[in-house]
Formats: sequence, structure tokens, C-alpha cells
Amino acid sequence: MTNDRVLDHNVSFGRGFAALCQEGLIRHHAVAPSADALRHGPARALRELADVAGEIRPDVMFVQPIGSLPWTDDYLAALLRRAGSPHTLFWEGDAICEDKARRSHRLVWYRASDTVCATGLGATRRVLSRFTRRSPRYVPNVVPGRLLTPAPIPPIAEAVHDAVQIGGLYLRFGLYEGVAGARERRRTVQGVRRLPGCRTAVYGTGWRGRGALGPLPYDAQVSTLRRARFSFSWSHFPGRLGEFSDRLPISMYAGRPHIGTRPGPVGWLPGRDQGLLLADSPAEAVALARELLGTDDATLDAMGRALHEWVRDRLTERNALLHMLGPILGLPAPPADPWDAITAMETQDRDGDRVHA
Repeated sequence: MTNDRVLDHNVSFGRGFAALCQEGLIRHHAVAPSADALRHGPARALRELADVAGEIRPDVMFVQPIGSLPWTDDYLAALLRRAGSPHTLFWEGDAICEDKARRSHRLVWYRASDTVCATGLGATRRVLSRFTRRSPRYVPNVVPGRLLTPAPIPPIAEAVHDAVQIGGLYLRFGLYEGVAGARERRRTVQGVRRLPGCRTAVYGTGWRGRGALGPLPYDAQVSTLRRARFSFSWSHFPGRLGEFSDRLPISMYAGRPHIGTRPGPVGWLPGRDQGLLLADSPAEAVALARELLGTDDATLDAMGRALHEWVRDRLTERNALLHMLGPILGLPAPPADPWDAITAMETQDRDGDRVHA
């Protein structure tokens, strides 16, 4: 069950499910109640969803963050009964705070799901644990299948920018953060802009001044990142253990060195020799940008290609689905590197809670 507003082969996790079907591991049927609600209204969309669920009676109902349809505890109980009481797995792809978790359309799914998977540990997992049946599993964001491309990575020499940043600036009146980490993101961008001779491109809403190029279509991210010698970003909710948005794997996949926010002690991510440079502060991110600005093209090319190859074979929708569905359906495990370390992080985080308690 996807939250996409158009049901086609580009839906979230669609390429991953297609790969598992092609391998003969599962059978799969996608539904998009948000898309149906736009065409026919929410009431009819919910009726049609119940009809499909009753017809298919799946072993697993895989649910992504659902839009604000009129979900209720009673409706979900009836839906799952009609579907044959499948194992319900909810994938929470966003960084979650207490207020966001309590929004009704999410809360009813947290309560109804047998398994909730979250993209962060630490604070994210502890917040969700207040509303879920059991402790959430850790599943980091991966490269969206719709952005995978056969186009070759262009050489650094063809870059028209030195540094590119993709991500909006969510500050109200220039002071109040709409999202945690906004002030640090602004300081990072301002610092990189001031580097002598740095041709900086900044995409996203809210930016003004030199290099501000406005919003960027989601599907244009990879080709845009490849127009620069390196990319950089500052994450929202910085410092949350294991937490990063899909922008990190997208930037890694683009095949350029990337400067990102360190998501705590995450030892399974690649290092600077493979093109990923992680910072603990905006000042450190700017210092790393200064370093890359003075690095020769051949070295940047090698770093970017190593980073591309690492993420292309590891942080994929197929592997994430094997990690989530494998224990339920008896599917093969994803590659041990890095998924064994991801599982170990989840176990250690839970054990740390028990020790602390």
C-alpha cells in the first residue's frame, strides 16, 4: 500500500518489489488509496481498498506512510479482518518527533501494525515505541528505484558547479526553525558560498542570493548532482542515531564525493576514501568543502565512482525489502555488508535502553 498519488511502475519500493517478483520470491499487488481518493473521493477509496484486500488476502500487508485519509481504528480492524489478518508491516520513512507521531492517520497504523520499521534509532525509535506493539526495527533510507539510471557518470571535468546542495531552508522570519537543523543548514550553505572561487548551486525553497536556483524536481536530483564536482548537505534532525533522509543515498549514488551530516557512530557507512565525508558541525562541513575544492579532478572522479559503486550494490529497495520481509516470509537475507551491521546497531540500541532502564 503506497502513499504515491499516481499508481505506476515508479511508485515507492515499486522497483524493489518488481525485482523480488522477477526472482520468483514473492507475488505482489500494489494499491494507492491516495491516488484513488483524488479521483473518486476518500470514502470510495477506502471501500475499494477493503474490496481489494478481501479479494487478495495477502500474507503480508506492506504499508508506507499514508496520507490523511479518514483512517480510524475501527476501519483498520475491519480491513485487516477482511484481508485474512495478514502480518501488517508499516514502513515509516520520515524522521519522527512526538507531535508528528501523534497525528491520527499515522497513530492508527502504528497501533494496528505487527511490525513498524523506522529510518532512525535512538530518539526516533524511542518515540515510536510509545505507540507500537513492539520496538520498531531499523531500516535506513535507500536509493529510490525510480532514480536508478543507466546513464554513465560524466567526468568531473564536465562539471559546471564546484559544489551543489539540494534541500529547502525552513526558517520563519529568518529565525524560527520550521524543522530542526534549519539554522545549521543555513550556516553550512553560507559558509560554502563564501569559499573563494567556489561556484555554488543551491536548490530548494526558501533560498536567496548567489547560486540560489529554486526548487528542483525530485527525479532530476541525480543528473543535477552530476553537474557539480562534489555535493554537500546538512540534515534535519542532526545527531539522531542512524538517521538520514533518502538524499544521502541519492547523493552517494550520483557518483560525486559527498559531504553529509554524521548520523552518530554509524560504522557501516563508507568513509572518505570511498567519497563520503561526514561532519559533526557546519564549520567542519565547510572545512571539508574547502578541502575538496582544492582536490584535483582525477581524485574526485575516483572518490565519486567508488561511492556510486558502494551504494548501488547495497542501499537498494530490493535489499531493504529482503531485510524487512525476510524474517516474516522466509526470504533470503540481504548482503551481509552492510545489513548485518545494520541489524547489530538495532540490537545494540535496544540493549542500551534495557541497560539504561
